[in-house]
Amino acid sequence: MNSKILKLDAPYNVIYAGGKIGRHIATLITWEDNANGSAEIFESRQYPIIDQGEEYPAGTLVTEAELEDCRTLCLISKTTGMLGTNLFWLAKIIEYDFQQLEPAGAEYIIERMKLLDCTVKLPEIDMKDDEGKVVLDENGEPEKCTKYNYKATLNISPLKGSWENDPEYIVKSNHYEGFYFESSGTPEEIYHDLYCQLSIYDSMLLDGIGSIKFQTNDAMLADVINRLNERQGIKSNAIDIE
Repeated sequence: MNSKILKLDAPYNVIYAGGKIGRHIATLITWEDNANGSAEIFESRQYPIIDQGEEYPAGTLVTEAELEDCRTLCLISKTTGMLGTNLFWLAKIIEYDFQQLEPAGAEYIIERMKLLDCTVKLPEIDMKDDEGKVVLDENGEPEKCTKYNYKATLNISPLKGSWENDPEYIVKSNHYEGFYFESSGTPEEIYHDLYCQLSIYDSMLLDGIGSIKFQTNDAMLADVINRLNERQGIKSNAIDIE
């Protein structure tokens, strides 16, 4: 087997690689030569080498995922040179994390992003007065609101084989609404699981968030949804994200 390390030039993008978050600093390429002596390459593989920052030394080889199974989490801005992503792409990455055999979890992902100086850009909405006119600041620019109310529409499906007197469900939200939630189990288990996920978002991203209102297109788990909404309340000084 042949191998070669392809070093990348700074600045580095931050990637999600096999449940780890880090700067993509290099790629390990492995391949087999044709046994007949031709120049053809067989069984080529590419594995990311990352710098997780903080307490981890740079140069972690991620063998749990090939490069094509990784996802770019934070790009380097061409205008500012800063690392960043937006709320909706972060939700998509968290959804992808849930699809893995051993999810890393939203708390780890967001915490590691902060340690790597990644910013999450929240949507910007122009403030409007009671007449619907855009409010301008002292420089004549549209004034942006500071709090938003988001929605999380839950898709709920009963799990096959669960008992009628103790039913179990699987619940998933839609990442395009800005936040991703997923859980399975009994209604009580789902309630506590979703509230835990909500608390993570609340503690790590709530500087610009008023609340996350849970809803569904049917009547299943109505009690769970009502309890989640009652626990946080809907901020009257926040603008709804449609």
